[in-house]
Amino acid sequence: MSVCLGVRSICFLTVTGPVTQPWPLRPVLRVAQQFRVHRELVPRAAPFPCYPAAATTRLLRPPSASPRSIAPLTAEVVQIREEAVMATAMAMRRSVTALSQSALAPSSRPGCRRIHRALCSTAWQDGESEAAVRDIVCFGAGSLDEVGSSLDRLNLAFSPALVRRVVDSCSERSDSGRRLLRFLSWCRSKNPGGLGDREHDRAISVLAQMGDLTAMRIAVGDGEKDGRRMTPETFTAVVEALVKAGKEDEAVRLFRGLERQKLLPQQSVGAGGDGIWSSSLAMVQALCMKGYAREAQGVVWHHKSELSMEPLVSIVQRSLLHGWCVHGNAKEARRVLDDIKSSGCPMGLPSFNDFLNCVCHRNLKFNPSALVPEAMDILTEMRSCGVTPAASSFNILLSCLGRARRVKEAYRILYLMREGKEGCSPDWVSYYLVVKVLFLTGRIIRGKRLIDEMLENGVPPTAKFFHGLIGILCGTEEVDHALDMFKIMKSCQLVDTHTYDLLIEKFCRNGSFEIGKELWDDATKSGIVLGCSEDLLDPLKTEVFRPVRPAESRTSENHRSLFHFEYTLNFMDISQEQQDFGVLLKQGAEGRVFVSTFVGQKCVIKERFSKKYRHPLLDSKLTLKRLNAEARCITKARRLGVPTPVLYAVDPLPHTLTFEYVDGLCVKDILLGFGSDGINEERLNDIATQIGNAVGKLHDGGLVHGDLTTSNMMIKNNTNQLVLIDFGLSFTSAIPEDKAVDLYVLERALISMHSSCGDVMGKILSAYRKASRQWCSTTNKLAQVRQRGRKRTMIG
Repeated sequence: MSVCLGVRSICFLTVTGPVTQPWPLRPVLRVAQQFRVHRELVPRAAPFPCYPAAATTRLLRPPSASPRSIAPLTAEVVQIREEAVMATAMAMRRSVTALSQSALAPSSRPGCRRIHRALCSTAWQDGESEAAVRDIVCFGAGSLDEVGSSLDRLNLAFSPALVRRVVDSCSERSDSGRRLLRFLSWCRSKNPGGLGDREHDRAISVLAQMGDLTAMRIAVGDGEKDGRRMTPETFTAVVEALVKAGKEDEAVRLFRGLERQKLLPQQSVGAGGDGIWSSSLAMVQALCMKGYAREAQGVVWHHKSELSMEPLVSIVQRSLLHGWCVHGNAKEARRVLDDIKSSGCPMGLPSFNDFLNCVCHRNLKFNPSALVPEAMDILTEMRSCGVTPAASSFNILLSCLGRARRVKEAYRILYLMREGKEGCSPDWVSYYLVVKVLFLTGRIIRGKRLIDEMLENGVPPTAKFFHGLIGILCGTEEVDHALDMFKIMKSCQLVDTHTYDLLIEKFCRNGSFEIGKELWDDATKSGIVLGCSEDLLDPLKTEVFRPVRPAESRTSENHRSLFHFEYTLNFMDISQEQQDFGVLLKQGAEGRVFVSTFVGQKCVIKERFSKKYRHPLLDSKLTLKRLNAEARCITKARRLGVPTPVLYAVDPLPHTLTFEYVDGLCVKDILLGFGSDGINEERLNDIATQIGNAVGKLHDGGLVHGDLTTSNMMIKNNTNQLVLIDFGLSFTSAIPEDKAVDLYVLERALISMHSSCGDVMGKILSAYRKASRQWCSTTNKLAQVRQRGRKRTMIG
């Protein structure tokens, strides 16, 4: 038998020669695992009694080389089967001693002597020992519980330099935190000299970088027990990792604990900030970065003496301003801003931008009409303090205006920037924010004109600019305009892989495989490596989703219709300048109803406008609460089988609901025409039956409409189906009294408006009894409600 083993490069453990009994494979693998064996068998030509051929086990060396980069050594590789290993387990145990005495013992042959020195000698070279420790600690050779025993078998003396290199190697893998913790524990117990303060500190920093907070806590706790003091960099990394994970209370507790034990890092010069670093300053900055300004304020209060000197005081005030702005508390942010101005500390553009962002987002949520006035006041304040507003300042305002769908105001701000009246010129982000809201509101032609003006003015776009706009056009099924935008992108030489992938998949999913194939060939010709699969081009493998309004090609045959479409779109742009949501249809006490389009379909937008007599905060909360309640109730009613319009979208910022457009007449108008216009007794009975069935399903599902009048019922023209609308006063209730009041409101509406139609309410109640399982208790309560009226108390 001859055994050849190398360690420093790609190595092989080869067994050749005649063997009279089955070879124990498990001990070979156990020895080879110390050198990171890749468990594969490579058949050789020599016969083997137990296995098909001799075994060659590959060791991957150096550790930095991945298995993919190592070419296969032979054409055929046979993986070890677990059944074969289990079948020879007993033979393995019996042969361990024989293997160690015969194969690894010193012999008269020089080859065996070399093997014995390589495997059993403690005279390791530095590279070999470091590679073996890396395999155990970083790359997971063996289980987690075997880390200590594997290190013991190496019989090495760990120097501090070796420990540092192993810790740095673990930073390359995000899943080796627990093994690194076991390594630190082993070094503390078996080799205390190899784990100094510097090495332990570096290990904590690596664990914080990995995000393994549990291992980091244990390591920090061990350092506290040993009285180790962290460096400023490590302390900052630990605190930021805890705050980033949302554990700000734990970060503060750690800070307090280290302060009690007097283990906080010492104040130093040149480590951070404006040349001075302190642990309390690092704590305040880490908390304020994620918006925990209240906790940061407590740290500042307890360390007044340390943080009251310059330049720490100005850094702390700017950090608190940023923290309150991230938190969204504009009142506290204004207080800190006034303190900074009164103290004479210099203020820069980032501080004012933080405050502007906070105020704009607060108004976006509670009072969108105050967006522009308050933002302009802040910009004026910036100029009075000697800070010139930049394009980034106006982009904050444009972003909020776009989210509130205030197109006219956003367009006006961009116009002032282009004319130089605001002291700065717009960048590509400014144009993107305005064009984005134009595309989302259907003003495609105006948005494309604005892009042309941007290119004429010399504002350089980016690939992100075009990719975002193309994504919006594809999402709204404007694929023709998306293709035009792609051509502009190609003319600017900004085409990238992501845009090709987006367009190819979109056209193929819409069934336009020819255009998708052209884009694929164009990308291949340009040398662009696509990320999408070529199977998209196969109609047999790609599921096609037809858009509501299919894209038309611009040919001479439909040029006339395209011109008419563009003229109509331009006219819609003009009309939508007057109303942001479309054409006004109706207006009531609580809201306005507009007719508009949604993803190419005709829709109805219901806007709940603000009430000027209420406080803005109270008004916004009430409006948002009622908006959500209406959306939930109409969705629940549709699930119960009650015919209602389909709810397309809910937008909490402008307080709008987007519904399906119901093409039909109001029941009120139909009943007012009873006796004429073809409204006969048979149709009246059909309408009454549908009303009773719908209200019965509604009440059995625990819903009360709250405003059951003939004005809130419609009949579709094509199907004569009843549709209930306006769930603005709806609520959930299982009390028979509430359901009886609902029916009483309907009865009073019929008596006051449609007395000429006869006993319509009797027919409705007859259908209600058939549709509702709880009709008995409801109708009994209805008799009581008729005697006293709908109000049970004097309040409300």
